[in-house]
Amino acid sequence: IRRDKKTKQILFDLNADVYIVVAFGQILPKEILIQPNLGCWNSHASLLPLWRGAAPIQWSIINDDQKTGVCIMSMETGLDTGPVICQETTDIKETDNLEILTNRLSEISSELLINALKKIEKTKGLNETERLNKLQAIDQSNLKGKPSYARQITKDDYLIDWNQKARNILKKINGLYPNAYTLINGKRIKILEVSLLSDNELTKTTETIGLKPISKLSPGEIIMINQKKGILIMTNDYPILIRYGKLEGKKKTDAYTLSIQSELNINNRFD
Repeated sequence: IRRDKKTKQILFDLNADVYIVVAFGQILPKEILIQPNLGCWNSHASLLPLWRGAAPIQWSIINDDQKTGVCIMSMETGLDTGPVICQETTDIKETDNLEILTNRLSEISSELLINALKKIEKTKGLNETERLNKLQAIDQSNLKGKPSYARQITKDDYLIDWNQKARNILKKINGLYPNAYTLINGKRIKILEVSLLSDNELTKTTETIGLKPISKLSPGEIIMINQKKGILIMTNDYPILIRYGKLEGKKKTDAYTLSIQSELNINNRFD
């Protein structure tokens, strides 16, 4: 947008009272920020100053954070550094993936923005400093947490590394839903839903299938294919159960059907 003269002119011609930015992965230049009389405001999907940047929802899940939320902040030329006028927190549930959490944060954002705009409207005629004071804006240095950066997700991030620990893999699959994938025999398989077995479940499974000790299993190794439960895969530390997936060119399906489509067998190993 810094170099897009046409878009800039469209914005200037609007002569808007206020600008609202949601999930826009660019920093607005000062010439745009200073235009609207009531300022530029951003609804950001994290508890600032945590996870500034392009992919806060993804990284909050991948990082196994317990909470996240939405902040409404005044925009500056820095990356998500502006003072916050309101925020709301939500727990990240064990079953949350990117789609579920994004939808919940979207609803929170909508309500916060409506309420914030009512307050912002009442600051008409004030300069920026007076406006922020009236809105009781909080500098991010006074908020909880150290600043962290949610960098943009790249192609390489989507590939599952079975040498990681089971929980790290689970959170990555949830955080990058529905695009985390693995490879086997030249085939690309998206892993859509996984879970960790409890110690009791693992013991029962071990007894049922005669599983050799975990210490002798290799990361990525298929150790069980079960019609009711799914596909059990070894990781760096603990088996993980694939429940749903998608073979490239096919629709989402349960793990057992996926194993047939992909011609998977016990002792095969994901790359």
